[in-house]
Amino acid sequence: MLESVVKPAYRPTLAELLRPRPRWVRWVIVALLLVPVAVAVWLLTGGTRTPETHVVVREPVAFNLAYGPRLKRVEDQSAALRLEQRRDDLFVQSFAVKPLELPAYRGTPSGALPLYATRYAQELARQFPQYELVREGRTRVNQNPGYELVFRAKVDGRTLYGRHILLVPAVDEDENLVLDPVREGVILELSATPISGTPNAESTGTVGALKLPLRTFRFGTERSGGAA
Repeated sequence: MLESVVKPAYRPTLAELLRPRPRWVRWVIVALLLVPVAVAVWLLTGGTRTPETHVVVREPVAFNLAYGPRLKRVEDQSAALRLEQRRDDLFVQSFAVKPLELPAYRGTPSGALPLYATRYAQELARQFPQYELVREGRTRVNQNPGYELVFRAKVDGRTLYGRHILLVPAVDEDENLVLDPVREGVILELSATPISGTPNAESTGTVGALKLPLRTFRFGTERSGGAA
């Protein structure tokens, strides 16, 4: 028997403790002991994984990304893709991808994007009441160079947090003298209100439902690589 190989220092065993109890009590105790094991297995096998929708857009700029169930795809003539969340028709947050065409320039996009962003920031100030720029600077999204503007504003009396990223496909750093540098890219427009769980402008796209589409954005139609 199993008990015969158990040293006295490690007795009584679980079987010995349960033996005097009614059978139904023993089954309940065993079931309770197995519940944590089942939960651990469920977590390790992706039981908490949120369902994702993968979308591929081919025109006017090819890109793909994934998004979760809180965001719904809606029509927007100005955007190649617009994802939005509403509660009882109240705007919560959105993620839009719009085409970007940079004016002619020399050198790399990292030098041209800040110049273009100056004019773009002026457009934002005209578009949003009580516009306040929180931060701007160079950034990267999956190895693709970009320039972002983070701001807060008011829309219909409600606080709005925004993060707009001017993004182009990655190029080699040695292409400073290319005659036809990359000019086509996208503008990633992330907008969120406090009821989305976004605590401030700096957190836009780093928490909640907007984090997944930003993290999974890729140029091209393939999921692998930063500039595929």
